[in-house]
Amino acid sequence: MIKESSRRDFIKKVGVGSLVVGFNLQSQSWANETDLLTLPSEVFADNFPVFEGELITDETSLSEAADDFGHIHRYVSRAILKPATYQDIIEMVLFANQHDLTVAVKGQGYSTNGETQTQGGVVIDMVTLSTVYDVNNQQITAQAGARWIDVLSKTVPHNLGLPIVTDFVDLSVGGTLAVGGLGAQSFKHGCMADNICHLKVITGDGRLLTCSPYQNSMLFHSMKGGLGQLGIIVEAGFELESAPSQVRAYQLVYDDLAHYLNDNQRLLDEGIFDGVQGGAEPDPAGGWRYVMQLAKYFEPDNPPVDAELLDGLNFVYGEEVIQDLPYFTFLNRLAPVVEQLKAAGLWTLPHPWCPLLIPASKAQAFIEDTLANTPPNDVAGPVLMSMQQRNAFGSLFFSVPEEDKFVYFSLMRTAIPPTPERVEQLTQANRSIYEGARALGGFQYPVGAIPMSSRDWKKHYHRKWFLLKILKNWFDPNNLLGPMRGIFKR
Repeated sequence: MIKESSRRDFIKKVGVGSLVVGFNLQSQSWANETDLLTLPSEVFADNFPVFEGELITDETSLSEAADDFGHIHRYVSRAILKPATYQDIIEMVLFANQHDLTVAVKGQGYSTNGETQTQGGVVIDMVTLSTVYDVNNQQITAQAGARWIDVLSKTVPHNLGLPIVTDFVDLSVGGTLAVGGLGAQSFKHGCMADNICHLKVITGDGRLLTCSPYQNSMLFHSMKGGLGQLGIIVEAGFELESAPSQVRAYQLVYDDLAHYLNDNQRLLDEGIFDGVQGGAEPDPAGGWRYVMQLAKYFEPDNPPVDAELLDGLNFVYGEEVIQDLPYFTFLNRLAPVVEQLKAAGLWTLPHPWCPLLIPASKAQAFIEDTLANTPPNDVAGPVLMSMQQRNAFGSLFFSVPEEDKFVYFSLMRTAIPPTPERVEQLTQANRSIYEGARALGGFQYPVGAIPMSSRDWKKHYHRKWFLLKILKNWFDPNNLLGPMRGIFKR
């Protein structure tokens, strides 16, 4: 507490303005210098931390931050912390524990359902912690606010890369690892969280811990795809592998879903390609057609033989597109697509996505039924569809179907018109589709807009729910972190 006799001297030092210098216990709000002059000193918390970074509380900034890529929810926080150091985060987490403030963590803001916001709490904006350290002994370490394109810009000049790279490389490192992170190479290497070698985490009770498979291993495995429920990832390290100089990209068109899925399964079993993914798109003649996207790494002196690679696949011959790309251009292949979406005005519209993981044996019937009942204008975005191998995924709390193979099936919806009523209609449609998937042994990939209760999350984690509750009590006993997902009731 700033004593009454010293407050005037304190104000003279910092100057009167909008600087946050205290916390009002009565109003549960942040206090500036003027408040300290006009209110009795006993209303202020006596343990208010000093931050090297910036604590923002003005209404304009808070209103602007109450948004994300989904543009579905607007949860207004009381403050935004832009930390300069890990200690800033520790101080804020400790203070939040003492005063029952919820804490959300934001990277690049590409969440779709308000997960990086918090109603009345504090948002920690990790963009100010975005250093990517130099490659060292075929490893690289990056702070959580860095983007994958920043990481790759450091590795590719050394002819090194990551085993798997998320399709959109403008995502933040911390945010991707918290949800898992899927990419074209997932069928071989799982999610991006499966490929971490060490982490630095600030737990929900304010401890900075280094963790790996050999140190604080339970926290390490729990943070990978753990939705930020136990701690805040502030730094991550990765093993690197040799990167190719060139990638041959194949786009194959299918007019039959059974052929598409059968070929997808064959490609996984053979393991010849380095990237396998695809999706569905409206057929100009009506209905849907299916597009497989394959990638083969190579060096110029040893190019792939297309006829050998494509032999026996049941795509529509004559409609294939084949092109060679530099490795980095391939990894950043969505950049021109994003620019097109921005130019068309679609990037800033609501995105009530519906991403699901479906057991392979049930996938064809489920996808056919879903697409038959989904008019293309109810998507207005890509439909992703790629088979995965269960044994490639090892993150403890990344829930996948129990069959050997499953299909990532995602309706990447854009709400047109962008009205609350339209968003609600599509969100409820997501819920209905999700319930159908869950009845078949499927799960959601938690980057979409599917309404979930705590009871739903209990089913999502199934046999691991009790373990997650124990770990939550160990590492975030006051249930401060990731409040808007509603996994644990406050």
